[in-house]
Amino acid sequence: MKKAFAVLLALLLITLGICPGALAGIHKDENGNYVDDDGNPVIDYWDEEQGIYIDEDGQAHTIEDTDDGSDSGSQGDPEGMTIGSGEYGTGEEEESSPGLTQEEWEARMRAALNRNGGITATYYLGPEKDPVPVTVIYMGLARSKIQMRGKELLVHTSDLIWDSDAPESQALAVINANRVGYANLRAKTSQKSFIMDHCLTNRVVRVISVGKTWSKVDYNGMRGYVLTGALTFYPNAMRTYDSGVISRKGKTAGKGTINVRANPKNGSRILGDYTLGTPLTILEWGEKWCEVDVEGWHCFILTEYVTLEGQDEEEAFSAKK
Repeated sequence: MKKAFAVLLALLLITLGICPGALAGIHKDENGNYVDDDGNPVIDYWDEEQGIYIDEDGQAHTIEDTDDGSDSGSQGDPEGMTIGSGEYGTGEEEESSPGLTQEEWEARMRAALNRNGGITATYYLGPEKDPVPVTVIYMGLARSKIQMRGKELLVHTSDLIWDSDAPESQALAVINANRVGYANLRAKTSQKSFIMDHCLTNRVVRVISVGKTWSKVDYNGMRGYVLTGALTFYPNAMRTYDSGVISRKGKTAGKGTINVRANPKNGSRILGDYTLGTPLTILEWGEKWCEVDVEGWHCFILTEYVTLEGQDEEEAFSAKK
């Protein structure tokens, strides 16, 4: 897969009129690694003009920007847009396991899960503060969705506890990797270790331990290590919020989807598009943008697409005029 990507990259550079290896004195050595003219490894190299990014592992990615400035999603909407396949990097999970068969990859994954603890047991503290084991569907800074006794519930994240060695001020984290869209979840504290998954930017994760270089987190039910610099930490504390839903002109039902973004500006990364009526946890109201939690993302949505839960549609629309 790496070789195939390298071929595609070379073809792209040729198409652009750039000779492979001519990027600002950067070229590949005999092992296929990007190095500078002095032979030093090149990592975290970003060049928007030439459309290339070399990540922390020395892997090259083409930079794609399919954003047309609109914030309404697809499904036939005249303001619709499509997210490019390169939005979160290459999309090639196999790049973390070159030369491995499916069986070998699964064996490495099992070993990593066994070594790192696999499952983060999480408990809900109800009104009587009696811990009840739950399954986490997604985490939010203020509210999380859990499955408890066969039912799915939105609960205060501060009412959830799990075994962690992290300081109280660093119990939760948001993946902060907006440049390429993800941070690698590794089996060990080494940039050469097995990549278990890509932790998408702006996802909320439970923190298991914090180190100077590496921190252990739970991402989608897998425990692994992420560079500490790719995390923005938060305490698991009760937060003031409003309950809302995604709407259009005050209506919370109908066709079409609305985009949520990594930052409060139209040109920022689109994290997903959600149907009208999707629940929102509103952390901060702004004249143009709202800071929200939605289905595991800590993100932003245009205020005009937000309605308070239970608010009359006509009243909501009038309030936004």
